[in-house]
Order: sequence, then structure tokens, then C-alpha cells
Amino acid sequence: MKQLYTLMMALLVCTTGLGQTNKKESIDRFLELLHENQQNMGVVAIYTNGKEEYSKAAGWINAENKKPLAGDTRFRIGSISKMFTAVLVFQSIEAGQLSLDTKLSKFYPGIKNADRITISHMLHHKSGIPNFTSSPVYREKMYKGMTEKEVIALIESLPVELEPNAQTSYSNSNYYLLSRILEKVTGESFARLLDKKISQPLKLTATSYGKKINEAGNEAHSYSFDVASGSWKRMEETEMGIPQGAGAVVSNTRDLATFIQALFEGKLISTKSLNDMKAIDQGLGRGMMVFPFYDRVAYGHNGSIDGFESSLAYFPEEKTALVILSNAVGEYGFNNVALGVLSYWFDKPFELPSFSDKPVELSSEQLKAFEGTFANSNLGMKIKLWVQDGALMAQAEGQSGFPLAAFENDTFKFSAAGIVIKFHENRDKFTLLQGGGEFIFEKQ
Repeated sequence: MKQLYTLMMALLVCTTGLGQTNKKESIDRFLELLHENQQNMGVVAIYTNGKEEYSKAAGWINAENKKPLAGDTRFRIGSISKMFTAVLVFQSIEAGQLSLDTKLSKFYPGIKNADRITISHMLHHKSGIPNFTSSPVYREKMYKGMTEKEVIALIESLPVELEPNAQTSYSNSNYYLLSRILEKVTGESFARLLDKKISQPLKLTATSYGKKINEAGNEAHSYSFDVASGSWKRMEETEMGIPQGAGAVVSNTRDLATFIQALFEGKLISTKSLNDMKAIDQGLGRGMMVFPFYDRVAYGHNGSIDGFESSLAYFPEEKTALVILSNAVGEYGFNNVALGVLSYWFDKPFELPSFSDKPVELSSEQLKAFEGTFANSNLGMKIKLWVQDGALMAQAEGQSGFPLAAFENDTFKFSAAGIVIKFHENRDKFTLLQGGGEFIFEKQ
């Protein structure tokens, strides 16, 4: 799973509305612009009270043959699968087959600390079990396949750095194990449980355990951008026998919106179980994440597998579900795609990106002219700029550093978070632009 960038300085985003009279046309234009400039391909849909209010497909199922995506195209959804797994676990808890306190040692005693790790710890990513998909062994075999025995042996072999319940640490191992535990307590495969307990009751016709991508069955291939050829390059497919409940589900926008609406309406698990899922600790719930957006809060999950990026978010107050499924993401970044769609939909400021300018090459000596610590006294914020490994780096106090790409006219960008820095003539000041706001920083 790839880490998605959050907005580095969300506090900088102003709160004035855009005054857009047709938000749907604005989102259409935004998504078409991204596709035309090879920055994103995918489908976006918004549902309120279970009714589709917006849907747009932009891109290709098959980029080589220019076969277009459709609103009902199926995508690999990566870690959004964890929401389905968590629902199945809570259904088993309600059926008396498991409890939040059930120990991992009951099923896999060979895993380190198994006698101290509970179902709750695994749901909450607080087990301390290392992430097996970060292992070189997994990366060597991810396209060939691994048996359950091989995956368990790999998890057992990984060195443990965190004690159970010490802190949240995202690990695909947790949800792989949870799906295997479900199989043991029910006597049915995870694929069958997904179909029997969720897809059939909700009439989800496009949601199932993934197999090899079937283009004839309206499933999208995924791509990454190849700089050398200036075109999309098809990604290899993870062998779907491996991810299980951590990331093996395939679905489309309609089914995902229906699923999360039903979850919050109590059609899949009880209110108590839903509240257990929503209990956020250090940014994560039990099979759920929280997404703050201005004065609104959404619950859901992100996903990433091969070249696919996805997001499923539900705003309970508005009863609105947002689904973004991408099968190709360029330099602009998936986080900016989501930010743009949300901003247009909720009438928040957002600057339509321009892709007419191209990065320029500057030597380390040329970049050194931009080094220094810059401050905005009104915000009480300082940003340090320095040259490292031939790139200009930026870091706000208390946050991680990130590289800036150079453009003409003393302009630098960090596209993944929508940040633009424009230096003034003497380079003793710069204007930072993000999310519609402009802020001047002076050199200290």
C-alpha cells in the first residue's frame, strides 16, 4: 500500500466559497484536464441518500487499445477491502464465533506475541505484527503467488519492533490473518463469505474476490507513467491469491457507495459494532479511517494495489458517499484528485491545475541561492529550504521534508500536496500558494 500525502498545511486553506454555479461541470472539466495531460484515469461518483448525484469516467480500461472506462467499470480496490473484512469480522462476533478479545494464538500460535494479540488489536493495527508486504520476499513473489503456508511462514519470520497495543502501525498482515481466521471459524472461503454475507444481501453485482483482470468483463488494467516514452505503461498484476482480506476485493463505484451507505444505515452490522469500527485511535479505526475536510468529517478507507489508487468516504451528516477509483495516477498525485473533487462538490476554493509549464534543470549551485529559513509572522510558521542530493528540499517546523521541482521564473512546486512557491525578485521573500490561499514568507 502506497502512502498518500495529506495536505502539508491544511490550516492555510481559506474558507471562502468558489461561487461555482455548476459543480458537476467543474468536476467534469477537472477530470478531463487530468486525463488529457496524462495525470489520472478513473471513475468518480457521488451518492446522497443512496441516489447517484454525480458520475464521471475519464480514461481507458485498456490504454493500448484506447478502450474507454465506463461508470460501471470494475477496479481492484486494494485496502478498501479491509472495510469488507472488518464487517465480516463483526458479523462473526455478533454470531458468537469470535470476540474482540479472542487471541491470535488460538489460530496461529507460531506468530510472535500471538498469546498477547487480540482480534481487536489486529482490526485496529495495534498488534505489532510487521507488514509482510514490505518484505523483499513478498516483492519477489507478489506476481507469481504465495500459498497460505508461505505467507504465514513469512509473517512468523519477520522481526517484531512493537509490542501489542503499544501504538498504531499499519500492517497488511493484520487483515490477511483476519480473513484466514474467518475461514477457520466459518468453514467457508473468504471469497464465499464476501459474496454470501455482503454482496448477495446488498445485491452488489460488481463486487467479488479478485482474479486475473478480465477486460472483457469490464475490468480495468492499471498503469504507471513512463517518462522515457511519454505514455502510460501497463503494470503487472499482483497474484490475487495472496492479499485475501487485506486487499483482494474488486468492485465499482455504485457497489462501493451502496456498501458504505448500508453499513451506516445498520444493514450489515449493529450500531455498537459500527461504533467500534469508527473508534479512531492515532488516525485509524477498526477497518476504517477518518477524513476531515474543513468542518466536515468522513469515514472510509483508501486503497492502493499495482497502479490502482482508490478512496471510499462517507459523510454521515450529509449522508453522502464519495468514491474515487483510479487505474493510473501521474505526478499530480491521487490526493490532489480527491481534494479537487471534494472542493468543487462542497464549494470550497480550488485552483484548476495548469500543465503547460515544464520542470527545468538547475544545478546544486543554482539551487543554493534559494536556501534559507523563511517565516510568516501572521501564521507563526517557518519553512526551511536547503539543497540535498541535487534537489531543493522544504520543511515546515514539526513536519516532514519534501522535494521541490524547479520551474521557470523562480517557481517551485510540490505537486503531491498542491504546493507552489514563487520567489520574489531578490529571493528574500516567496509567496506560497495552496488550496486557493496566498501567503508571503520572508527570509530570516
